[in-house]
Amino acid sequence: KDAPGLSFGPNEELMGFRGVPSSDLNFDDCEIPAANVIVPAGGFKQLMEAFDLERCGNATMALGQASGALEDVSAYVQERKQFGKPIVEFQAVQLKLAEMHMKVEAARLLIWRAASLAQDGLPSVLHSSTGKCFANTIAREVTGDAMQLMGAYGYSKDFPMERRLRDSWGWGIAGGAIDIQKTNIAGALLGRRFDQRR
Repeated sequence: KDAPGLSFGPNEELMGFRGVPSSDLNFDDCEIPAANVIVPAGGFKQLMEAFDLERCGNATMALGQASGALEDVSAYVQERKQFGKPIVEFQAVQLKLAEMHMKVEAARLLIWRAASLAQDGLPSVLHSSTGKCFANTIAREVTGDAMQLMGAYGYSKDFPMERRLRDSWGWGIAGGAIDIQKTNIAGALLGRRFDQRR
């Protein structure tokens, strides 16, 4: 942090992730001590393999947003009343809760599978990308559905749902966007790597 030539840009103003500072690192004639080198020369492949583990962490964070949204909205629909009864008494609300629960549990199982199938300490590209892609997708859906069920309360900054929605979009971008995960999945299924730059 105190290395000569290393400086930090201003904190970025992001739509989500407001609790996680993010800024550019600037290296101007900065010499990195050998003890601080993450991987040796030629270790790019090794560094990229670490993304398989990062994908599981990212998926878990997205799952946390979706799971938290489901918990919050489950409590809300039992308290909020319309036409003299809690809105959970309406079948449309019950169906939406069930769909949200199925998505959350499926994402949880995909993440667990990626972690449990890890060989040599790192999960495979196929399973980590599958877990990340699915968890990122359902996090956006579940937080959006929860916000809809909560109406104006879900949209208000006085409640955490709007933050959950914003952050769920961030997890779908961070660590490789959802569509990148889909190309990873296709490549792993077919045993080849697709060069998207040609």
